[in-house]
Parts: sequence; C-alpha cells; structure tokens
Amino acid sequence: MPTTTRNESDAASALVHEGWNHLMSQRPLAAWGSWRRALRAVPDSAAALKALATLESAGELPLAARKTYRFRQPRGDAQRERWDVATRRGGAEELDAAATVFQRLVADAPDDAEAWFNRALCLAWRGRDVEAVECLERVVALESAHHAEGAVEAWTLAEVLRQGGGAESLADDLRYACDYPRGDVATDDLLAAFPEIRRIPTPRDPTRDVAKGPDVVVLEWLDRPFPAADRDEETPAHELPRVLATIYLGPETLRLSSPCVDGLERAEERLRLLIDDPGEAVERTAAPLPLPFLDAAAWTARFPEGRDPADAARWSRETVEGFYEDRWIHRPRQGLDGLSPLAAARDAHDGDSQARARLEAVVRLREQLGARAGSAAMYQGYPFDRLRRRLGLDPVDPASIDAADLGCASLWELKALDPKALDDHALVDAFLSARGLGDDAVSVPLAEELLRRRPDGAPRVADDDLAAPLVRSAMQAGRPDQALETLERVRPFAAANPSRTPRVWRAEVLARMGRPADAADVYAGLLDGDDSVEAARLALDAAETLIDADAPESARPFLRDAARLASGLGLRGVETRARRLLAPLERP
Repeated sequence: MPTTTRNESDAASALVHEGWNHLMSQRPLAAWGSWRRALRAVPDSAAALKALATLESAGELPLAARKTYRFRQPRGDAQRERWDVATRRGGAEELDAAATVFQRLVADAPDDAEAWFNRALCLAWRGRDVEAVECLERVVALESAHHAEGAVEAWTLAEVLRQGGGAESLADDLRYACDYPRGDVATDDLLAAFPEIRRIPTPRDPTRDVAKGPDVVVLEWLDRPFPAADRDEETPAHELPRVLATIYLGPETLRLSSPCVDGLERAEERLRLLIDDPGEAVERTAAPLPLPFLDAAAWTARFPEGRDPADAARWSRETVEGFYEDRWIHRPRQGLDGLSPLAAARDAHDGDSQARARLEAVVRLREQLGARAGSAAMYQGYPFDRLRRRLGLDPVDPASIDAADLGCASLWELKALDPKALDDHALVDAFLSARGLGDDAVSVPLAEELLRRRPDGAPRVADDDLAAPLVRSAMQAGRPDQALETLERVRPFAAANPSRTPRVWRAEVLARMGRPADAADVYAGLLDGDDSVEAARLALDAAETLIDADAPESARPFLRDAARLASGLGLRGVETRARRLLAPLERP
C-alpha cells in the first residue's frame, strides 16, 4: 500500500480548505473539483471524503448544484478519433490538461457540443464560472434544435454557476438594498406614519450586554395590513400582506432590503413621504442570493397567527401558484437573454429553440428548489407542470395538472377561448388568469363579457382589475370618453368595499381631456373628511396631475391640503414637495 508523503498530505489539506472556500462563495462545482483533486493527492483523505459526502447530501441545495457531473463522451467514430488524437497530443488525466485538450478540440471543431460542455466542466471545477457559462451558451446554441435535453441540462448547470462568487454580474436572483442617512427618523415615526410596518425580533449579538439593547431595530414593511380576523368568508392568499422590504434602523443608517426589486421601490417611494430627498447620499447595492434561498422572493407573504393549520397549507399553495404563475413570469432574467419567462415563452412558441431550452432549464431549477425536503411544507406539492403549461412548455407529467383549470392556462389557450361560450365560473377563472398574464388583448374580451353578464362569481374580481385593461385599451386608442364610460359601467360591478383606484383614474382621464375642474371635483370627493397618510399623498398626486394638465389654479387647494396634512402627520417629504410647488403659485 503506497504511503503518503508530507507534501502530498499538505497539498490535500490545502485543497480541502480551498474547496470549503469555494462552497462558501457559492461555487459548489469548484468545491467538488478541489476535493476530488485532494483525493488524487491522498486517496484515503478522510477530510476530502467527508466534504464530498456533505455536498452530495446537502438537501438545501437544488439538485443541479450538488449532483456529480461527468464528461460527455463523443457520439460518433469521427468525433471519437479526433478526441483520441487530441488526447495523445496533450493527455487529459489532470484537470488543467483536460481543459487544454477540450480547448484545442473546440478551436479545431467549433460545432463540437460535447467538447464545449466538457470544457465548461473543467472551468467550473476550477471556479471560473463566467467562462464556463460562456461555454454552456455554445452548447445550447449547438444542441437546442436537435438534442434539446442536452441543451436543457447544460443551461440548468449555467443557472447554478451564474450565482457563484466572481459571476455576480450574471446573477439573476438577488437581494436588493438601499441605505439612507437616518437623520432624525425614529422608529416611532415610522410606526405612526405607516401602520403596515411591524416590529420583528431583532437578532442579538451574544457578546453584547443585553441591558444596552440592540444597535439595530428590525422592522417589516408590509404592502397592506392583515385582513380582519372575524370575516366570514375564507381569506384568499392574494389578500394577505406581503413584505415590501425589511427595515434595518441603525444608529446612522436606515437600510431597506428585499429580494424583490419592485417591493423595494414601493417601500422607498413610501419612505420618501416621510423624509426629505437625500439626493446622492442614498447607496444602492444588489448581491446574489445564497443558493438555498434562490426562491426567497416567493415567500414574502405573511400569514395571520393563530389560524387553523389547514388555512396555512391553503395559503402556502395559493402563494406559490400566484408567485410563479402571475408575478415571476414577468421578471426579466439574464439567463433568458434579458427577457422575462413570459417573453421567452413567446419566442419559444414562435419556434426559437434556444429560448425554449433556456426556459425549460430555468423552470427545471425552480422545480428542483421546490423538490427539496425542507421545502415540501411551503410548496404543498405544487406541480411545476402548472408553470410549464402557463409558459406553453410540454409537461413532464400531464396527469399532474387539470386541463380544465384555467388558472394556469397559457396565453395561447386563453386567446383561443370564446368568452360567450364559457360558463360563469370558467369566465371568471379565465379573466383572472388573463389578468395575471398582463395581456390586454386577451383580457379585454373577457372583461367585456363579465360586464355584460355580471355572473354570480364576480365578487372574486376586483373593480380596478376589471377596469384596468379596458381603460388602458381605450386610452391607447385615443378614446378617453370610452375610458370614462368604462369606469361608469364598472362602478356598480364593484364589491361592497370598492377600491379608490377607479375614481383616481377617472380624475386623471378628465385632467387629460382638458376638464380640470371636473377632475378637481373627483379628487375633492375622494379627499373629503380624510386626514390619513394616503390622503396627504393623494392630495399631492392630484396637484401634480392638475399642474401637468396646465391647471395650476385648480392644483393650488390640493397643494395646501397636502402641506397641511403632511405637517400634522410628520411627512416631511410630502410637505417639502408640496410647499416647493405651491411657492410660485402663491406669489402676487
């Protein structure tokens, strides 16, 4: 039995340490490569064997991040002969030598997809993830039309590599943050101005004296309050609050952080109601999410406490359906050439095989996230074939989805429907599904049929959701009168608690039509007797809309109201903006 020299043992130890560093930097393939090289130096290295076993059993990682990858083999005799010649020229026993061999092979034959894939593995095992992704792009280009599964496998690997350290510029799943100078903003100011903000437990430093209290106060900024606990009907998941951003209130800085950039932007917009614009002092950052938390954006909903476990299970399933099928599909991804999944699906439907392969891979990795043992309770058995159907992809298991369920129907399925032929329940389902896709060409015929028929299931449709595609279409066609007519038709359709939004839209349309006095009357009715934060914000919005409509005199009373309300509520941002706009209107 060969003995291990001191130099070999030291080299193996260094490689094991290097592998752990790679794993901490989100380069699992590089970690695997380092530990395999450690075993070449010391075949019975307990540390290397334990590290490899730890990676293989890391159930918090998606399968593509922890599986063992092997070199692809040549497919034909001519390709095999060419590989044999290249191997004899340079040998492929060591990783660096193998990388050189495959580099020569792709230089001599740029259409050799297997060589491109193997070179990508060599680079990934060395932690050169950006170069590896470039090689995998070539694999997709070469294989997507004739060997789709090979292309999907390659791009699923690329989805993992783009989250690694050194490849931050390629990452798609990020945590966004912005830091504001705290100034004199107090926790009580935030809680008083925005009831939807709530305290959450603050992690404590075990080395710090508890009596001194934490350096940082942690809050959650929800998009709405929790629904009333005593309501008779079941609360659907889409009515539950979602976290716009987590607030970290430190001694000098106020930080907003979120895995959803749109949520962060909404929280930041609200924060500016409270504070003056800090200008260049705001610092913005975005960093890749850890691999175990790539789906963090799916779990921003907050469930009421003390409810039946069955409610939590239902909410969790509805949350994942709503996230992937109505929101995630609209978010651009670098892994899809900057397109959203829905836009990539359109290209795939038009025959773009590369778009289809990339989209299949992106969905596959999300499916692997949902398949982890620790995710089962959250995903509640969600079949990702629902998402595939939504995007016009072929299901893996057709039996896992209900063909009659229009909630996950694709754009092309919904386009093919005849609204008049649908029963009431299917009509409502089809409209809500089309709303999630955000395609007015599909939504408008369904909305028109809903307004004509007014079915019993209509309370599931919010008045602003129903009006939105019809109003947009009318305004884009240059028909503001039609938009106003639509808003009138929608008004009796509203539920017991109609939203304010359609009335705001009415005022905006009137202002654009050159009817500022009528617009001002609508705004005044909305603001009558309201002294809330939202009223201060709406008064300022009303004034700015009227100023844009070249009606500064109509804007003046709203600016005064905005300044007065903001002053009483401590909304310095609103007050400053209102007084700045009011100043030239008050001059003699």
